[in-house]
Amino acid sequence: MYKNYSVIFTQRQKAELIASDFCESPASDEIIGQTIVSVISNGSETGGFMGYGGSDGNYPCETGYANILKVLETGSDVTDIRPGDYVFSLTSHKLYNRASAKDVFLVPVDFPPEKAALCRFPAVSMTAFLKSSIKPTESVMVCGLGIVGLMCAQTMQHCGYHVYAIDPNEKRLETARSCGLKYVASGIDTFDLQPKSIGLAIDCSGNDNAILSMIPYIRQMGDLALVGVPWRCTSEVSAHELLRQIFYSYLHVYSGWEWSLPRRPGEFDPNSNMRSMETALRWIIEDSIHTDGIYELFDPGDCGTLYPAIAAGQLEKPCAIFDWRRLKI
Repeated sequence: MYKNYSVIFTQRQKAELIASDFCESPASDEIIGQTIVSVISNGSETGGFMGYGGSDGNYPCETGYANILKVLETGSDVTDIRPGDYVFSLTSHKLYNRASAKDVFLVPVDFPPEKAALCRFPAVSMTAFLKSSIKPTESVMVCGLGIVGLMCAQTMQHCGYHVYAIDPNEKRLETARSCGLKYVASGIDTFDLQPKSIGLAIDCSGNDNAILSMIPYIRQMGDLALVGVPWRCTSEVSAHELLRQIFYSYLHVYSGWEWSLPRRPGEFDPNSNMRSMETALRWIIEDSIHTDGIYELFDPGDCGTLYPAIAAGQLEKPCAIFDWRRLKI
């Protein structure tokens, strides 16, 4: 039996580290692992923490996004993963987790686990451009340079696109430049772009005005992908103005929600979230996607102060990561 610890949203705008017993054994197709690090999604988890998605009746609730686990036990049917291996997992912020062996993949034991866990973020926006018909011969625009937008812009640039990256926050712009992004600015006007000169615009901000500001620069029959979650109304922009511009520009508008791709590849559909994350991990290991200086490690016991800081936009780095090696138990 293990003593487990979980980050729980016990009520709206309150996070606590809760202890419980963990005495489970893996099913035949499962692994059980001890969490080394777990990354926080500033967007998705802040929505749950702030209660943007519904009533207070949703609490208490677990939270989490992506982890690196050290495997402790494996089920009888698991043959390609062994105790002592490190695996990437989409499990909760817990000291001990269980997962289907089909839903994890091996990561190098000698590679920093906090960097390996970041492969979750490029995969979010990879869904958007995998759906797009726009090729690297055209320019693209990424709006919002939080951790998802930062990874999106890097991924697009690595794949050969000419990327214009935009965010009003100067700290985010400095981080983007340090990651090697070539065209970074606080506003679209800075680039002196011609109207209708962009093939694909990806919004990673979820901001109404940001989305509307990109549309005049997207060519006719171009693509607009909405990756940032529109948790709440952020402006007085009317739906009429948005729809009018979409209509007369003949735009293809689609959701960039990553789970519109299947979790695993199939015989006739090689693209999947798991493949995107494994590919992103390879690019991070190769340093084709830069991760130095973009995250900060925290003790999970600090969750009660960390989530309010994230919600208030007070973090110095784009990404916060729970380091379970720091847990004082």
